[in-house]
Amino acid sequence: MTEEMLEKALKLHQEGNTEQAEAMYLDILNDEPDNAEVLKLLGVLSCQNEDFDDGINYLEAAIDVNDSVSEYHLVLGNAYLVTGKVNEGIDCLNKAGEIDPGRADVFATLGDTYQKIENFPEALRAYQRATVIEPDNTRHIICAGICAVFTGQHETAIEYLEQALEKEKEIPQIYYGLGLVKAESGQKSDALMLMRQALDLDPQNPEYKRLCELYSD
Repeated sequence: MTEEMLEKALKLHQEGNTEQAEAMYLDILNDEPDNAEVLKLLGVLSCQNEDFDDGINYLEAAIDVNDSVSEYHLVLGNAYLVTGKVNEGIDCLNKAGEIDPGRADVFATLGDTYQKIENFPEALRAYQRATVIEPDNTRHIICAGICAVFTGQHETAIEYLEQALEKEKEIPQIYYGLGLVKAESGQKSDALMLMRQALDLDPQNPEYKRLCELYSD
């Protein structure tokens, strides 16, 4: 009976009927207060409604019941990050990756988080893990390349960015990253050409404009 109710509640949740879904989740929880999956789903629903305090409480409770599910740590990590608890978020994501080292989304989220706080060495490591799991994901490859630029690993950066360029020709970040490498190695005219290509693809980007002007001097 519980599985049937949970399926119905989840369907309502996925269809956007969050009030009905929440009521059904709470009915299940009333009978089974240690149902970790329902606690997790209530946490997700609360976060979707921007009630992050309740969401985090539900997600923490789910992990208290069962801390061996990667998804629970990932969702809680994302909730922490949204509320500005960066260190707690990183800890949860690392735990999610330990439990399931084959989840590219965990390592990509870690990479995004480290990149935002400008910890580029850790961001690079995370994106590299993601590229191993999903070798055809162009975004992971580009992010690894950009972080390699900012850690001074120019050969690694070129390898990733040229690999991305073979897959996609219309992504400005590729030319931006390659342009930075050329500029840092003193090849100003090549850097300008690449940065102009980035600007052509993203004409409103202020950083591309600034660098084009800088390299034109």
